[in-house]
Amino acid sequence: MGNIQVIVAASQFLTRLGIKTLLSVIGVESDYVELKKLDKINHHIQPGGRSYLVVEQSLLGTPATVFLKQVSQKYPGCKIMVVGDTVIENCPCSHFVLNGDSQQVILEKFQDFFNETETPSKKAAEQNTLSDRETEVLKEVARGLANKEIADKLYISINTVITHRKNITEKLGVKTVSALTVYALMNNLIAPEEAIK
Repeated sequence: MGNIQVIVAASQFLTRLGIKTLLSVIGVESDYVELKKLDKINHHIQPGGRSYLVVEQSLLGTPATVFLKQVSQKYPGCKIMVVGDTVIENCPCSHFVLNGDSQQVILEKFQDFFNETETPSKKAAEQNTLSDRETEVLKEVARGLANKEIADKLYISINTVITHRKNITEKLGVKTVSALTVYALMNNLIAPEEAIK
């Protein structure tokens, strides 16, 4: 996916940080804008460009559909996702992440939201799937083990560990250990208590 514009509007810093981290995990490269309120949203959406708006439901006010319809009509190239407690009826946007959704469901919803309209071919999907050994290496990276420790634990050479790590970062589109750890947690590869402290 090429560089796109992502606007995240949420009142809480922790929510904005979580969404930003999630974008990194799923490999979205973007011109990223954070807003605490929606009053200046028109200054940030690029007319005619590819824009994605992720908005906290509590910022929408009542009725929420009025604001969302205005944005959809004024910026037809802007996709909107609402994060909140309920799905908004008669809403012009079809993407909702509910606060009660599981980690896996949230990850899938964000991936669906940012995917292009074309569905990836089976070959492309297979290229992004980790092998069993890559998954084992990823788990150990997320647990905080160094390359030598991973090599010793899995009975492979350090060079093999390095090769697996390179393949993992290419397939997942993430480079940092923290992003790999978040990926491992969101895909239930490790338990939260196993993650790097």
